[in-house]
Amino acid sequence: MEELKKFEKDGNQYVMKRQYGFGLVVVGGMLAFTIGGIYYKNSAVIWIFGILTIICFMAIWSQRFVIDLDNNEFIIKNGLINKPVEIPLSDFVNFELVKIKHYLITTNVCLNLYYMKNNKEKCTGVAQSFSTRSIQDLINEIDEILKLNEHSRTI
Repeated sequence: MEELKKFEKDGNQYVMKRQYGFGLVVVGGMLAFTIGGIYYKNSAVIWIFGILTIICFMAIWSQRFVIDLDNNEFIIKNGLINKPVEIPLSDFVNFELVKIKHYLITTNVCLNLYYMKNNKEKCTGVAQSFSTRSIQDLINEIDEILKLNEHSRTI
């Protein structure tokens, strides 16, 4: 197995490294509005966008994706308020790569994970990026980790 670039190994858990790219662009935009509010002395804009900037940064900081090979499950935490979702590998259906383009320019690429819960198909986000290549690299590393787990059960 090659050196993992997107994950850190912690025992038999693989924790995805934080991805700041897309989220920091959003936080930077809101911070720009906050600075604009300071410049134009508009207290409503300062308070609204200042608080939203802090909340969005905290949400980016709390986001997690873990592959736990001991318990054979994915653990996904998105956002600030949501509880971590534990998805057994047996309920995993597939990944979906969603690419959003505006006038031939890729503006967002998302990786979603589909799984079954109570006989219904559910979806949760795993990662976002500006390029398809970085998401494809992430999918390849997840596939390597899952193949590693399959081999460990057959020995």
